Amino acid sequence: MLHALRAAAKQALAPLIFRYPPIGLKPERAAVYLSALLERASLIGDVAEVGCNVGGTAIFACQALRNVGWGGDYFCFDTFGGFVDEQFEADVAQGTKSSKRHLFSANSVSLVEKITAQHGRSDIHLVAGDATKISDNQLGSYIAVLADIDLSEPSYEVLKRFWPHVVPGGIMLCDDCVESRHWLARDGYEKFCQEYKIMPEYRYGLGIVRKPH
Repeated sequence: MLHALRAAAKQALAPLIFRYPPIGLKPERAAVYLSALLERASLIGDVAEVGCNVGGTAIFACQALRNVGWGGDYFCFDTFGGFVDEQFEADVAQGTKSSKRHLFSANSVSLVEKITAQHGRSDIHLVAGDATKISDNQLGSYIAVLADIDLSEPSYEVLKRFWPHVVPGGIMLCDDCVESRHWLARDGYEKFCQEYKIMPEYRYGLGIVRKPH
């Protein structure tokens, strides 16, 4: 009930609370992500952001791409209700603090639609659900994929699921790949790299996977 009330308050006060795009990435990681997008704006394909919270990073990134003439579609995949219980509990068993359980629960598709529209980016497509279970026919071809899921196994599953859909010259980036183990996304990223025999690459806490041309 508390999370529903918080979401309703955000919805009502969105013009004030979200008068600036609420970018979720740390500044240095946002710079890496934007650079990766702009470097690939001439490629044919879409962008997928998996784990968008309230859409701030998507607003900023999509606007940057539009400014340079990119004509693809920007997709945000999210539960729009916080972590999936079993995925979160698996990381709690590995040391993630249980107090983080509801960090992103006060959210909804309608709230994110309102925020993106407020900033002139109604062209961002929202796809609700667990992205680890998305069917292949719901996926397109991507110049870039940002996995901002925080947790180990869903980060691995998303990277594995989206990798075949990344175009030559495209890139995947996994957030929160830090050694502090504040989150366990790095475990999922390294598991993916090991399975696909890819050398891990890190930039300011982002795990990076590049698809050759």
